[in-house]
Amino acid sequence: MQPENLNILRILWRKGRSREDREQPDLNPDSLDLMALDVEDWIFFAHNFAQFIPFLPVSGSGQPVHTWQVFFSELLDIADVPQKGTRAYEVLKANLRDKLAAFSESGNLAPQLTVLVAFLELLEYSRKRMNGIGKRHLDFYYRSVLNLPNKAAAPDEAFVVVEVAKNQPVHLPIGTAFDGGKDEKGLSRHYRTVTEFSANRAQVVQVKNRFADGRSKQVKVSQVANSLDGTGASFLRSNQGWWPFGHTLADKDWPALPNASFGFGLAAAVLWSSDAADRYLSFEFEFKKNLPFQGTDADVAQLFSCHCTGAKEWISLSPSNHPKQGMVCSVAANRLVVVLYLPKSLGPLTAPQEAIHGPSPGGGDPLIWFDLKCASKKAYDWIKGLSETALQKINLTTRNTSIRQPTLESDLGVINASKPFQPFGSIPRKGSSWYIRYPDWEKKSPSKVTVRGTWSNTPEDFKEWYFGYRNLGNDYLSKDSYLAQHFRTVSAATPPVKTLLWQPSGLKAPLLANQIVVNTDPPNLLVESEAFFSAAVSVGDGQSWTTYLPSETLLEKKSGSFVLESEINSKPGETSMPASGGVKFTLLQSFLHELFPRLYALAMASDQPETPIPNEPYTPLLENLEISFDTQHSFSLSAEESGELSLFHRDDFGYFEDAMERDASAILEEKYLLAFPGVGGELFLGIKDLQKNQQLSLLFQVLEGSENPSNAGSAQESSLQWKVLTGNRWQLLTKEQIVSNQTQNFLRSGILVVSLPEGAFDSHDRMSRDLVWIKVHSSAPFDASSRMLGVYTQAVKTRFENRGNDLAHLKHGLPAESIGKMVERKAGIKSVYQPFNSVGGKAEESDRAFYTRVSERLRHKNRAVSLWDYEQLVLQEFPEVYRVKCLNHSTPDSFLAPGKVLLVVVPDTVNKNVFDVFKPTLSGAQLAAIASFLRLKTAPQVQLEVINPVYEEIKVKVQVRFKPGLDAAHYLNEMEKALIGFLSPWTTGDRQAIDFSSYVNRSGLIYFFEKLDYVDFIQQPVLYKNGVEIKEDLFPKSPLHILVSAKSHDISLYEMS
Repeated sequence: MQPENLNILRILWRKGRSREDREQPDLNPDSLDLMALDVEDWIFFAHNFAQFIPFLPVSGSGQPVHTWQVFFSELLDIADVPQKGTRAYEVLKANLRDKLAAFSESGNLAPQLTVLVAFLELLEYSRKRMNGIGKRHLDFYYRSVLNLPNKAAAPDEAFVVVEVAKNQPVHLPIGTAFDGGKDEKGLSRHYRTVTEFSANRAQVVQVKNRFADGRSKQVKVSQVANSLDGTGASFLRSNQGWWPFGHTLADKDWPALPNASFGFGLAAAVLWSSDAADRYLSFEFEFKKNLPFQGTDADVAQLFSCHCTGAKEWISLSPSNHPKQGMVCSVAANRLVVVLYLPKSLGPLTAPQEAIHGPSPGGGDPLIWFDLKCASKKAYDWIKGLSETALQKINLTTRNTSIRQPTLESDLGVINASKPFQPFGSIPRKGSSWYIRYPDWEKKSPSKVTVRGTWSNTPEDFKEWYFGYRNLGNDYLSKDSYLAQHFRTVSAATPPVKTLLWQPSGLKAPLLANQIVVNTDPPNLLVESEAFFSAAVSVGDGQSWTTYLPSETLLEKKSGSFVLESEINSKPGETSMPASGGVKFTLLQSFLHELFPRLYALAMASDQPETPIPNEPYTPLLENLEISFDTQHSFSLSAEESGELSLFHRDDFGYFEDAMERDASAILEEKYLLAFPGVGGELFLGIKDLQKNQQLSLLFQVLEGSENPSNAGSAQESSLQWKVLTGNRWQLLTKEQIVSNQTQNFLRSGILVVSLPEGAFDSHDRMSRDLVWIKVHSSAPFDASSRMLGVYTQAVKTRFENRGNDLAHLKHGLPAESIGKMVERKAGIKSVYQPFNSVGGKAEESDRAFYTRVSERLRHKNRAVSLWDYEQLVLQEFPEVYRVKCLNHSTPDSFLAPGKVLLVVVPDTVNKNVFDVFKPTLSGAQLAAIASFLRLKTAPQVQLEVINPVYEEIKVKVQVRFKPGLDAAHYLNEMEKALIGFLSPWTTGDRQAIDFSSYVNRSGLIYFFEKLDYVDFIQQPVLYKNGVEIKEDLFPKSPLHILVSAKSHDISLYEMS
């Protein structure tokens, strides 16, 4: 079968060169022996030759008694030695070597053989010298003629952490020696500091991080960053490390981190409220421009959670819509409305108390926190939008309803509101007053007050009830005038009623003669309806009363009952009423109690049976009193007008007042509702016991190579930002304050030395108190930096000093914890600790490596011309590269591009930290370094590009039947592991398997399955390449591509039909 693209020149379909290809045995002079016979070979030769030397009798005549082989019987008991190079020859040679070693120990070898063996061993010196002619020849030419030496050994470096015994810092000058233990020669290894260092008691006690991903619209937070799940769980592997800026992963190796939350808090005196009312709080946030997101009313209720400072605990709420009260959540254009409902059962809103609510802002005013958890893409859009849209003002409307226990008074004293009461006393007169007071009115001025109640024991019809009460006009009240009001004449010819009263028979005769009748519809009734009774409603500020309703009807008939419904609104142009003194109802007229005794006496004194008897006046009796009131406040967020309301922000770490940090040296004029940190990651380090003017030394030990190479270039392009918390603001550290920075954007382990400003020691609430906080910000993807193994204070770099030591440790580095003390003990140093292996050391170049390097140098002459030149130069200079393939006249998009050279490199994966072992790649910085190195060795017109391979993922779908009695769940997992190892052997440590010419043969795959001893048979194998089913054998798409296994395969049990 042929690859897909037959138009590609066959020369490009090469494997490239690997690191093993450099190791040519012919380049090693030891591979050729001019004299190849050793002691054993000479004995075999002598034994074979001895058979031709006869052993004659002493007389010297006759037939030979034997041959000289008899002298070798003690060493060899065979007549014929096998042919050299055969397996039998090697076995016999090994046995002879063992015999000689045994005789050497025992000394029992025959004298003649002893002399022979001694001679042959002396001959070894000549043999070795003769065989060294090739090496001496190379050494003379390479070292003497060309003057090329072996590369010298490079000392290794180790990070050492010290602990001081007292609070006083200890100064370590340059060259301070630490003891690295004994070497193979018994000499102490000395490691000396490369910089001066002052150790103090500062320690990292808290490590947190947060990562915001704009593509997936997630924000993740870790309260314990150096843990598996961000909350303190242990790691699955001892050397797993943790992502310094958090991550958005969610798989078996990396559980999902908690979602971050962002909030804002409002503190104002107008939020005070008692538990005597059901409260509705409507917050309208008006922005300077339209919000960049859309949402429904339900979104507000779902995304927000609220917490208020209650008397005994935090009161937790969710925004709700209450259409009946006219309070509805909404979001539209440049306005966001959030409505809260607090029933009486939740208790009052009070000022925060640290013993109950913990550290909280707000001073002496109630505080409400509004929080949004970034648990969805919609929440992310809201958080980001509210953080980037400037706030214009905040309108707060409160509605307090169902107040049933206000403070009541009349002119006679205090009234108990829990029972029906007489608001104007038992004999209400004109000017009688009733007072309503409520404690909340002392702290906030209502914009509207509503008083509702039900009048008890009322007549069904006030006109009928007060029928006996007439308006006499200018007439005085007398018996005649009273009776005259209740009768009328039938015709105009009849004399007036008063005239008839003066007659001897009075009204009796006219009534019998139907000349007069009772007046059932008099025009002068005092009480035409219940509207007759009214009051003036005034509001007091504690000093005086202001009338808001000059004439308010007291009785209103609704649903068959008489109720009091009075609504007092602020005056036009005003938003509030000063009501600290309460509300006063003043009767504009009496309920006619003062007329009743006289009218009753006159009626009873009348001798006319038809004379109406007046009813007793109604005495107002009120029950079911309910007070409600509204307040309206508008807060401009300008610095001059925002004193009555405080706006705070908080996140998962603490609270603060200023949201944005565009200029850490100035207070921002713009106000924002939330403080979204922006896309990228943040690492927070909490330091304790650091004193002013002390330098802080931080060791960041990373798992080098664990970064994502495709994103590592982002970390190089956008360097990390280092900030320190001063008060509640993050201040960027200046170049002067960063004394030394060797961290290389967390791509390499290194030490940061900083001198923090005095503001770093100011009190704050944004992070945990009593700690100095440093923040590292990265705008790159979370995996652009290597995983972190640890952060240590009081770290200093040391370098190995060769004092004639054995240098074997340079190959693999000095093991961790080898350095445990100082060479010369220094007062104040309590302990010394080496947390990780030393790095950077290189042993002296071996002769074999030297011969390989020089022979290649003589061929390519340090110039890149042929394909071989490019590949050998890269393999020699970059040990992290395992295989390299050079494609001439090629680009990633075309294989017919004259003047273009494309290099495809594959990293070494064995015992290396690789981001994705299935698709190993080098970082952008490494690719750039290779290109820069080669450009110095190519012709000027050559256009060079270095890239990673393009990997094509192969996934297998197959049904399997295991042999009887086997655990199917276990062997499904084992079969998948075996399949991955078959398709990508380098994932199991076989680096030689990474090959540009690899392909997958269907029959070979089936044969692989059949060889598995636990598989009975397979059914219906299907191959997919990059998600597309392929019915033929699989080949790489182009010379740039490598076939790799998917991380999981679709393997299922075959079900018998």
